[in-house]
Amino acid sequence: MLKNFLLFGSLLLLTSNAYSKTNFYQVTGSISSVEVLKTYSTQKVPRNEKRCSIQRVPVNQDANKFGADNFIGALIGGAIGNKLGDGGGKAGATALGALIGSEVVRNEKAEANQNFVEKEVCRVQKVIHTETTEQISGYRLIIDVDGETITLNSNRSYNTGDLITLTKKVSYSLN
Repeated sequence: MLKNFLLFGSLLLLTSNAYSKTNFYQVTGSISSVEVLKTYSTQKVPRNEKRCSIQRVPVNQDANKFGADNFIGALIGGAIGNKLGDGGGKAGATALGALIGSEVVRNEKAEANQNFVEKEVCRVQKVIHTETTEQISGYRLIIDVDGETITLNSNRSYNTGDLITLTKKVSYSLN
C-alpha cells in the first residue's frame, strides 16, 4: 500500500511540472517619482500656562483687618472717654471711648479702600493641548521598467532617477 502511495505521489509531481514553468529575471528600472507615506497620531498633553488678566483691585486690602492703628485709635478713644466720664460711669465711658476710637480708625481705612487700581493678575493653570505627530511609514515608488510604469511601496527612500534592480517573475502554465 505504501509503495503504491509513493508511486502515485511521484507520478503526480512529475506530471505537474510539465504543465507550468516559472522563470525569474533580474531587470533594471528607473525611479520616476517618490511619494513619502506618512502616518499621524494625536495625543493630549497637559502643560502649565500662565494666564493673566486686568482686574480692579482695591488700593488698601487690609481695611477690615484689626491692626496697630486700630489699637492706637482704641487707646486714644479710651483716654478721651476716661476724661469725660465721672464716678462709677468712668469705666463704661472708657470702654465706649475705646470702641468708638477703634471704629473711627476702621471707617477711615474702609474709606481709603474705596480707591481701586487696574492691575495685571496672573495665575498658573494646567491646560490640555492636543499634539499631532507625523511619522514616515514608507515610500511609494513609481518605476519605469521594461517599457511599463509600475508602482511599488518600499521602506527605503530613493531619489528620482535612481536605478534599481528588480526581480521579475514570469510563470507559464497550460489551462
